[in-house]
Amino acid sequence: MGNEIKLFCIPYSGGSAEVYRKWSKSLYSEIQLFPVELPGRGKRIFEPLKDDIDSIVEDITATIASNVTSNDDYAIYGHSLGSLLTFETYYKLIENGVHKPQHIFFSGRNAPQNMHNQTSIHLLPDEQFLHAVMSYGGSTHEIIQNPELLDLFLPILRADFKISETYCYQEKKDKIACDITIINGRNDHSAIRYDMAEWKYYAGGAANFHTVDGGHFFITENYGPVVDIIKQTLTISDKILERQG
Repeated sequence: MGNEIKLFCIPYSGGSAEVYRKWSKSLYSEIQLFPVELPGRGKRIFEPLKDDIDSIVEDITATIASNVTSNDDYAIYGHSLGSLLTFETYYKLIENGVHKPQHIFFSGRNAPQNMHNQTSIHLLPDEQFLHAVMSYGGSTHEIIQNPELLDLFLPILRADFKISETYCYQEKKDKIACDITIINGRNDHSAIRYDMAEWKYYAGGAANFHTVDGGHFFITENYGPVVDIIKQTLTISDKILERQG
């Protein structure tokens, strides 16, 4: 392998940067892992919680831009809500004059232009809201049984669902100028009912599709195959870049 590449990972609803940290021991040393923390969550829990997509995207864009120099190769991975944030962040980075990433990974979410099956879970009263959130799986059950955790997580989950559910899709003038990879869980009920091929609409380069075992939270429950896909993808594009160079 040649150059190092920075891999920025954007979490799902209610998730913090921590969900990606365990990947680091499985990645090649040339792939530098940068789990992105959103304001009001995880290590940034004392900052005001943002619940609109524009300010979150601005925040992620600033984080990536401040960690990437003009000759750095970088890639972005987003899961679920993180996929949507990654999509919008890509366009904001380009708009702000940051060079394009080498690769983007979208996982566990339908394409942004697919606005069918819109929900308004974030408006439900606490009990019904949590019941709806639990249907996605993950660690929500443990949170519900712990009142202190619940007080902490409820506003975060609600904010994240609001970002996703109030998202207003606007057609982009340009396609994504790098190759993209779409990864989904075989038993992810939140994504299965959509046509994942619709991500191709924004692919300016190649669009690669992978399915791994697991439900919606396959990136924590079964992250081995995901990390393998990342390693394989980033080393292949590395070799291509070396030949071009």
